[in-house]
Formats: sequence, C-alpha cells, structure tokens
Amino acid sequence: MADDEERAASQQQDLSRRAFLKQSGAAVASVALVGLGFAGSLKGHAFPSIANAGGVIMPDPSLCIGCLTCEVQCSETHAAAGLSDVPRIRIYRREDVTVDPQIIENFGDRGRFFPNVCVQCPDAPCLPVCPVDALRVEPKTGARVIDPKDCIACGKCEQACIFPTPIEDEAVGKDRFGQRTRITRDEKLNVFAKCDLCYFRPEGPACIERCPVNIRINQGLIKSDVLCLDLLEPVDKTNFAMMREQQTAPGETKE
Repeated sequence: MADDEERAASQQQDLSRRAFLKQSGAAVASVALVGLGFAGSLKGHAFPSIANAGGVIMPDPSLCIGCLTCEVQCSETHAAAGLSDVPRIRIYRREDVTVDPQIIENFGDRGRFFPNVCVQCPDAPCLPVCPVDALRVEPKTGARVIDPKDCIACGKCEQACIFPTPIEDEAVGKDRFGQRTRITRDEKLNVFAKCDLCYFRPEGPACIERCPVNIRINQGLIKSDVLCLDLLEPVDKTNFAMMREQQTAPGETKE
C-alpha cells in the first residue's frame, strides 16, 4: 500500500514538473483571479454563473516538436465542419523550454516550442461581453464556443480574453492573423474563433488525436506518463489552475 501511495505521489510530481515550464513565473494578479472562479465575486451579480468546461487541452512543451500537425489538423477539421479554418492552437518558439531527451532521440533536435491554446476559463470572461450572445457554453463538452452565424466581429471577446499570445514573429507557422489573445479574427469570414474542443467530433479534439508524438506515446515507442497534448478533466479547478499558470509566460503581455 505504501509503495502504491509513493508511486502515485511520484507520478503527480512528474506531471507537475512536465506540465510547467520552470521559468514560467507567477501570473499577474488579474490572471490569478480571473479564470478560476473569483471574477464573479469581484463583479457581483452582473457576472453570470457559468458551468465548467468538461476539460482543457493541456500541452507539454517538453514533448512538442514544432511540426504544426496540430495547427493543420485544427484548421482542416474545422473547415470540413463548415467553420473558420483559422487554427485554434498555435505553436511558438521558446528557447527556455527543456526538451525531453526521448524527443531528441526519436525526432532529432528540432528546436524548442510552446503550444498556445484557450484555457477554457471557469469564469469565461469572454462570454458576458458578447453583445449578441454568439459566445456560448456548448452543452455536451462545456467548451466556450463562438457561433459564426451570430458573431458580428465586434472583437469584445478578444479584448476580454486575459491570456495574451507571444508576438507572431515567434510563431512557427508562416500565417499571420494579427492574433493578440487566444481568440482570433478570421479576416476572410469576418468572425472570431477560438478552441471549441472539437465539440462536433465524437473522437474529441483533432489536435490530440493526430499529434505524431501522442501517436508514438500511445504505441509505446516513447515512454511518457503524459501526452504532448492531452484533454484533462477539471479536478476541483486544479487542471484549470495548472493550465492558467503554464499559459501565462514571461514576455507575454497584452497591449
């Protein structure tokens, strides 16, 4: 019994170690509050009660090879569903990431990368600011989803998002969207888009399913207790807190 408890504790410590960048730093005060359930108490009755998302996509930067498979699959999957093809997940270069030795062994030294994706905030500050209720909680997954049929591209949700992105010059992909937060404007369709956990797919998020590192981990070719991209269910908001801290990194300031 003691051995099992020690093993479980060790696995949890490993998850924490791998899920966070050592130099990610502390979140700013507003980020520490908004996104974890405290914004409602700050805004009083004007802030609606919002159901938690059923999960959050948690990247492990130490396992990312910067191949952009997740971005491509995100774009193609949403386009096939008749939605905006702007990628809801973006990969940036980050030199302070420590790459897992197994990644170098399997794929070579490709560089250091950091995936950015929506945190699916429990408070979802993007929701109440939408003047036409185009941003809603999807019933099955709890994902915060923008309905393009109702979106008027006012940009209020993008402005309300408290999670900035690095400058696009650091993005691995060549496309530029003028992205500042985890909510992106599609200039072609004149709508905004964000990660919706691929709520329309029975298989779940395409980025997780198609990631080549995930495939090798699932095949046992790479030994890892966690995936490069994984869908973690909320545990007393712990996973949202982990994601919030991981995704609030140095140098990411919202102008």
